[in-house]
Amino acid sequence: EALRERFSGKQTKGEENKMEGFNKLALKVGKIIEIERHPKADKLYVEKVDMGNGEIRQIVSGLVPYFTEDEWKGKNVVIAYNLKAAKLRGVMSEGMVLAAEDEAGTVELLSPDCQPGEWVSIDGSTPNTEEITVDDFFSVPLEVKSNQAQFEGKNLMAAGNPVKLEKVVDGKIG
Repeated sequence: EALRERFSGKQTKGEENKMEGFNKLALKVGKIIEIERHPKADKLYVEKVDMGNGEIRQIVSGLVPYFTEDEWKGKNVVIAYNLKAAKLRGVMSEGMVLAAEDEAGTVELLSPDCQPGEWVSIDGSTPNTEEITVDDFFSVPLEVKSNQAQFEGKNLMAAGNPVKLEKVVDGKIG
């Protein structure tokens, strides 16, 4: 009975639990100011990201097969901001760049048109200040539906505007 209720599609008090899932995250817009290949890994980039207010973060991303350095530089991206820092192949990473992928394998960065430092939220949610693990992040199902980044059917918003994608119509975000 519990499973039937959970997967019935009804939006009752379970709606609050859905928000709790998203509330694990702190998503923030940053601007790629430097990017180079990882010295010890063929498929990794090391990016310097301006997070607004003078904060610069270093992030390691496994997106070499999908984008050139020129396609990234100067671009706004959405960062998993409260992800616990970790060394990836010997280089410290302080977050994760979010990208969407469709079933055909098209990959696109989440790139809102706003200033670095803007928070990404749904329905005015507040960002989580506690660090989370990669497993915590992936337990929150972010997706793209009709070119809009979403969580549980609610649009992700940055600076009051929905986070839209051009190439990925429907897909997963990670």
